Amino acid sequence: MKSIIKHIIVLLLVGLLTFSCIVPSFAENSCDCGNAPVIFVSGFGATYLKEIHDDGSEEIVFPPTKDLILSILKKNLDKINVKDIRDYIYAVIADILEPIAADEDGNALHHLEPIYSSVEDTSYDGFVRNNATQYIPYGDSNFLDMKIAAERIGGDHTFNFLYDWRLSGDDAADLLLEYIEDVREYTGHDKVSIHCLSQGAVPVAQYLYKYSDKGYVQNLIFENPILDGSNFVSDLLNGADGTYSLDFDEVLDLLEPIIHTEFNISELVSYFLKENGYGVINEQIKLGAEKVVFPIAKNSPAYLEMVPAEEYERICEEYYSPAIVEKADKVMNGYRADIEGTLREAMQNGVYLSIFASSGLNLVTGTKVSSDSIVNLTSACGAYVAETGTTFPDDYVQKVDTGKNNISPDRTIDLSCGYVPVRTWILNERYHCMLEWAPVSLALTEALLFENDIEDAYSSAEFPQFIQTDDPNHYIWAGFENTNSLYAVQGLSGNLVLKNSSTKSKVLISKVSVSGAEITDCPALPVSLKPGQSIKLSVDTSSVTSGKIDVRFYSSDNSMQAKERSFGYSITDNYSGILNDNETASESQNFFRSLIAKIWNFLGKIFS
Repeated sequence: MKSIIKHIIVLLLVGLLTFSCIVPSFAENSCDCGNAPVIFVSGFGATYLKEIHDDGSEEIVFPPTKDLILSILKKNLDKINVKDIRDYIYAVIADILEPIAADEDGNALHHLEPIYSSVEDTSYDGFVRNNATQYIPYGDSNFLDMKIAAERIGGDHTFNFLYDWRLSGDDAADLLLEYIEDVREYTGHDKVSIHCLSQGAVPVAQYLYKYSDKGYVQNLIFENPILDGSNFVSDLLNGADGTYSLDFDEVLDLLEPIIHTEFNISELVSYFLKENGYGVINEQIKLGAEKVVFPIAKNSPAYLEMVPAEEYERICEEYYSPAIVEKADKVMNGYRADIEGTLREAMQNGVYLSIFASSGLNLVTGTKVSSDSIVNLTSACGAYVAETGTTFPDDYVQKVDTGKNNISPDRTIDLSCGYVPVRTWILNERYHCMLEWAPVSLALTEALLFENDIEDAYSSAEFPQFIQTDDPNHYIWAGFENTNSLYAVQGLSGNLVLKNSSTKSKVLISKVSVSGAEITDCPALPVSLKPGQSIKLSVDTSSVTSGKIDVRFYSSDNSMQAKERSFGYSITDNYSGILNDNETASESQNFFRSLIAKIWNFLGKIFS
């Protein structure tokens, strides 16, 4: 008996001593700055990978550095043929891609690792300390980069999860769990916030599927996420069989924000390179894909995990080995088996989750679906989209009664059936992940990532659920003054705002028309607007439910050819958001406004 009591006392003393050691240690490492650490998760091909050679030396091999590209160009000079340069181009591409090659079972042919892995080295301060900021994914680009976050919350609280993007999202999710735990220990914070984009959404969503109940994540933003695959990915696979054709206008328009220019590339190129020229380029791209790119680059489960669900089985059978399919199936049977359920459970576990998706652009691979040029809108947020080139019929009713109006102003998107419509924003005509290129999306991202002031997608006049992007290379932004969007609320002032969204070019608006409605007050046209300037037009919308706004203008970029922009708009008596004058359009208010508008319209017809 004494022995048992003795052992109990010893165990209690050990526990007490252990606890007394743990508590001061935790208190010493805890941080009360009030800013949760932010972890960025980039997409396919973004993390720099280094090769570990047999002698222990290391070399950055992908994405290739300038010196590596120059050496590859020089190495293949003997393959140049003046009459046909294709062999040289194919050889160069093959050498650039060869370091990331894998066998048919997905096993890497070379020992590659992310350039850095520890939280110390992958913090912004770590990149600066190592004189390696050039290796930050998407550094010096129009994506939300680490520098912005570091200036806001500190370089020791800003991190980039560097991972081998060829891995299955299931394996990457496990690595992300370890990384989050390391960040928590390093910073002394219980929770972290995450910003992921494009393919980076796959490991993050799989993390939520497996580990959201741990409660480690506070704010989470999915930006243009490939949550349910993209036809862009399957198109490229099918391109090896010659079944797709690039949309060069879309490719060139996407290139403008990528290289930070408002220079109208597509207009200039189309002048020199007509349709036949595009056809020649298309043939070369298809041939290059068949001969070089896909035999080397496709053998990764990560690529297969980005295939749309409806094409998954066919593509598995045609292109992939059972070993790779087995790895990808963990994701397909994981979060992708119930995306909505995974995200909602994460929210129940305390994740302040938001989705940004973009619409209104065709895929660069030529498939005509509403997208951000890379990711289908439906795949990114679960919305139902009207067939390309059409709008919903007048009697269309949204698929799910959410208590809110989730049909876009141009009547092409029904977000009611989205994964989490209450936490989803759609930016019309913003290119893939070009967050900084559109000031409104940058402001919204910062508000959601660093703060908790925006309750949902209906609670902010500054950020309505359906946003017309203000990309500079679109030149013209349009929206109604009360809603800051292309909704006009029945019975309220119909002031239409047209703004020059360019940062460099003046625009000369020569003509404005609003189908179905009457412009009752408009500045004398033509009118010249400097960058950032706007004009207001009064529009009588009492006798219309929806229509188009057409703007004809000239810009002082690289040509003075006339340009046109069209915007779909809707008149609603059930606006779901907050009005710019802080007046909520409640159902009773909307009823009386609608009634007054109809009476006024009726009296106008009698006395006209």
